[in-house]
Amino acid sequence: MPRMNSDPADLTLFLAQSVVDQPSLVRVTRRGPTVLVRVAPGEEGRLIGRQGRVIQAIRTLVRSACDARERVNVDLDAPRKS
Repeated sequence: MPRMNSDPADLTLFLAQSVVDQPSLVRVTRRGPTVLVRVAPGEEGRLIGRQGRVIQAIRTLVRSACDARERVNVDLDAPRKS
C-alpha cells in the first residue's frame, strides 16, 4: 500500500485544531525536525490531555504519516513565564 506524503506541520495543525476550543488560535511552526504547536492561553491542557495521552497520540499519528526516513518531533511551544 503506498504511503501518503503529508506535511507534518499541516497534519499537526489539523489534529491540534481538532482538540482545542479555539482552533483559529492554533499556530504551528517547523524548526528543522521539530514541529512546534502553540495554542490559546489556557488550552495547553486540552492539547496535552490526561497524562499526556493526546499529545502522544498526535506525535504517533504524525510520525506514522511521514516518510520513514524523516524523523519528526512534535512539541508544545508554551510561552515562557517571567
